[in-house]
Amino acid sequence: MILRRLRRFRDRNRPDLHFPGLTRGRAGELRVALRRTLAEKGATVRFDGQHAVIQDPRRGRVTVNLENLIGDVALSQHPKAPRSMARAFVSSVLDGAPGEALTTADLYAGLRLRVAPTTHLVPEEEEIIASATLRSFTDDTVVTLVLDTEHTIQTMPLERLREHDDVDTLVRAARRNLRAELLDLTPHAQVHPGSEEHPGAHFRSFESGSYYMATAPVLFPELLDAWAPDLDHSRGVLFAMPTRHILLVREISSGEDLLEGLGRMAPVAAQVAVDGSHAVSPLLHLWHEGEVTTLTSFDQEGRELKITPTPYLLELMAADEDF
Repeated sequence: MILRRLRRFRDRNRPDLHFPGLTRGRAGELRVALRRTLAEKGATVRFDGQHAVIQDPRRGRVTVNLENLIGDVALSQHPKAPRSMARAFVSSVLDGAPGEALTTADLYAGLRLRVAPTTHLVPEEEEIIASATLRSFTDDTVVTLVLDTEHTIQTMPLERLREHDDVDTLVRAARRNLRAELLDLTPHAQVHPGSEEHPGAHFRSFESGSYYMATAPVLFPELLDAWAPDLDHSRGVLFAMPTRHILLVREISSGEDLLEGLGRMAPVAAQVAVDGSHAVSPLLHLWHEGEVTTLTSFDQEGRELKITPTPYLLELMAADEDF
């Protein structure tokens, strides 16, 4: 009994992996306080790293960045800090209708485009994504509008936004804001080479803590020019958005080199999406002359991956063959 209590005490005082600066015990108190405070308002919450995904009956689904709250609790020695700060934080996030309390300037400054998944969603999520969808992007994603404010990132229904301005005007603002945010990034870029036997099995990865990293293909080729000026995208690129924070890219080559690239990137994209957090799409896609085509299908339960190259890619793969 004494040893069990000692182990529990030690566990409580170990650093929490997801709430930096807090012990497991203090982080647990903060999570409980947030759950209880939200429950009082009829809302539920799911924790995702340093983000909280709140389902509120009035505002729908709201993604909240907890970084500042975690830091404030970490700096306080008061035993009731998690409870009191959680209450104040929830009030600041949920009190007042989204968009309505903002000035027109704030609304325009907060809008962003975001690529969102359309598979493996619960019915409530499907409704929220559908209400904010501007257009399809890949076979398993769509482009949506979100409102990014100091504490929250909320998927915004288009009908609610139409009360402020026409959608085309709002989309131009969201695209401009997304471009500025992503161009301001310096993502961690890495080249993943092929092997001696399969030199074409290479690709690049770009990783960032930005919420919008997976949305970067919406701004191809501009972002490719900024992040990888040596990458030749004249014939298009293969790309994958396995998680919110990771982007995989490869130039379009020809012959066996292209075949090996397809064969390497497709399973890597699926594996990263399945194993990582914030999954977006396990599939591989082609960007060519402004058009996006999905090249793979993936059965997550059976772990079955199928690659279906387009006629354009098939022609390139056959270009180096001798007849």
